[in-house]
Amino acid sequence: MQNTNIIAAEQTPNTISASNAVFNVQALGQLTAFAELMAQSAVTVPKHLAGKPADCMAIVMQAMQWGMNPYAVAQKTHLVNGVLGYEAQLVNAVISSSSAIVGRFHYEYGGDWEKIAGKKDGRDELGLFVRVWRCPARRDGYHLGREHLPG
Repeated sequence: MQNTNIIAAEQTPNTISASNAVFNVQALGQLTAFAELMAQSAVTVPKHLAGKPADCMAIVMQAMQWGMNPYAVAQKTHLVNGVLGYEAQLVNAVISSSSAIVGRFHYEYGGDWEKIAGKKDGRDELGLFVRVWRCPARRDGYHLGREHLPG
């Protein structure tokens, strides 16, 4: 009689950066297969990504770089004049989860709004889908995040 005891071995998953993945044939193949699967999604990716494996690959690689779920990142994207953009909520999450800050954002607004540094005017938002921010303070927080931690 043969011993059929199975010993479960814990395996640490291989980690590879998004930038190195394109130079690793096996990793690139896995990413490509994942991006193709993602592009076949009917409801879990936005319409501007559905059926577009190359665009999904860009989302997958960006999500890898940020250490986030590619489907969650995809849901927080949009197009402006054919250029991919990220929602402020995602930008905030990327910054909050990075080592650029400790803890979470704690916004404090006060003082004379007419004297605020970095004040924007209406022309700054021409052509954007966000025509009017419900909360100017959130708009300013978004702009500060994009300015001080781009990419």
